[in-house]
Amino acid sequence: MILLGEGTVGFGLFDRLRETRREVLLIPASDTLSHTLHTTLSAAFRFTERNRGVAFTVPFDRWQGGAGEGSLPALPPVTHHCLVAVVNKGRSRACIRAARAAGATGGTVVHGWGAGIPVNFYVPLIIEPQKDVVLIITACEHTEAIKHRIFAELDLGRVGQGILFTLPVTQTSGLLESAVCPPAAAESEVLS
Repeated sequence: MILLGEGTVGFGLFDRLRETRREVLLIPASDTLSHTLHTTLSAAFRFTERNRGVAFTVPFDRWQGGAGEGSLPALPPVTHHCLVAVVNKGRSRACIRAARAAGATGGTVVHGWGAGIPVNFYVPLIIEPQKDVVLIITACEHTEAIKHRIFAELDLGRVGQGILFTLPVTQTSGLLESAVCPPAAAESEVLS
């Protein structure tokens, strides 16, 4: 699946935000194919150069729907997290600014529509509010600070302001820092 989005990159003395067109590819892959994709994409798109792109792997299991399913396989070491913030249209820049103030280096914004019933819904009218989905890949040691800063500055504790959750990331390409998260930090968490 290919999603169209915008990347955010800091430039200049004041580290202003500049948006760049990005394509977000979602590819389900085995561990072996995932490693091959990282290698191939890194070489083809020169991910070792600044602002050339990022690839990351989020582990997931395929649900077969069969009876007697066994336990989940062990999760590979989590090196980073993918913070996903779903906010009202136009709030993505504030989200990126909050994240950068807490240590994030940038993010990608994908535009979408909400499917929930709006707060104060009185008329039998279907409203599809536009949403911005902000994806931020960060090293484990920055996750908590970024998460709390976004949550506070965008007031995500209030109903209808958005949601924020984290996904474990087991492999990255295009990021310079590397770390391994402690096991407790690798669990997904939902805020608001």
